[in-house]
Amino acid sequence: MNLFIVIVKILYIILIQKEFVTLEDFTIAKNIVKYHQYSEFIDQGGTAFKLPVYPFFISFFLEIFGDNALLGIAIFQALLSFFTPILLFRITKLFGFEKVGIIAGFFFIFSPSYFLYPGIIEASNVFISILLLWFYLYFKIWFSVNNSNNEFIILGIVSALLFLTQVVVVPLACIMILALLIFKKINFRQFSFIVIVTALLYSPWVIRNYIIFDKIVLSKTPAWQNIYYGFTENGQLMDDLKLISKEKDHQLYQTRDEINELVMEKIYEDEIVKATKNEPHYFVKKAASNFFCLWFVPPKYFDDNSLSVLFGRKIYVVLLNIFTLVSLVFLYRRSKLLFWFSLLFFANFSFPYMIGHAANMRFKLDFEWYQFILIALLILEFAGYYKQKKRI
Repeated sequence: MNLFIVIVKILYIILIQKEFVTLEDFTIAKNIVKYHQYSEFIDQGGTAFKLPVYPFFISFFLEIFGDNALLGIAIFQALLSFFTPILLFRITKLFGFEKVGIIAGFFFIFSPSYFLYPGIIEASNVFISILLLWFYLYFKIWFSVNNSNNEFIILGIVSALLFLTQVVVVPLACIMILALLIFKKINFRQFSFIVIVTALLYSPWVIRNYIIFDKIVLSKTPAWQNIYYGFTENGQLMDDLKLISKEKDHQLYQTRDEINELVMEKIYEDEIVKATKNEPHYFVKKAASNFFCLWFVPPKYFDDNSLSVLFGRKIYVVLLNIFTLVSLVFLYRRSKLLFWFSLLFFANFSFPYMIGHAANMRFKLDFEWYQFILIALLILEFAGYYKQKKRI
């Protein structure tokens, strides 16, 4: 079934979708191929607006396929999605929950959002695969008694790759790596293997940024920009929080190709201070609004009640969230460690968007697959209860 759906995805991309929307990653990738420079705007020099894994991933297809690169990327991303249900199964199997993995895998296969996702030229298509691979390697170490040094080195390599794809996962992954040491799953020497390999492979990005900007940029430059966008008309749901007009937002966006991105960060900060007067209630209210949009739909889809959005996303995501909450209640009674991990997992992916903005559906798709696991656990819980009741 997994293979069949992947084939259908590819046919959909080729025969129906045909056109692809690109973001800054694609512009950077084009400049890598054409000018051999990691830059969004060549006249400004190097950029750290996006982390490097996905732009280099795109540049490979541009180099090989030229004008057909976007089609090649979308098809490859559809093929890559084949491994998500398999990794879900392999991860849950480590916990002894094979049936959970199978059910969660089928949820992913038939998810309308994940069906369309490979056709979007966006980093999360690669990020989800790397993240699930990271979880598999991590829990393999967690549950194993004897691990070879190669396993720690590989986890370090994948950790660096993960951190250079999406910054949002870094806090969670660092806590989890530290937990290996705290819970005595590994010793300090093995812990050092992971940390040193990760740091060695990640450090060239930091060193390169220091050379380019004469300033330490640990991850990527947009910070104030994300906070700022949460107060724009396109990035905010609540009318009283749309403090930045469309005209002002358009004007600032047009200046990005003329002004250094670190200078732009200062401009975004000044605009936020001017609009909010640093009143805390704006930020608290925005956090609540962003949380709602993250777990429901982004502002641009809120008033869209077309059948595709209503049934393909709105009703679908509400049901997912309700069953996830019920599952967490059952999980608290069964495994408090897994319950608290689940809360940490969701908090890690929610908090950054509460600070910034939640204007993109892909933000939730980065972690929505984990809800499938929790709901699969709930289904098996009910199935077990039903069987027990039937025996009585």
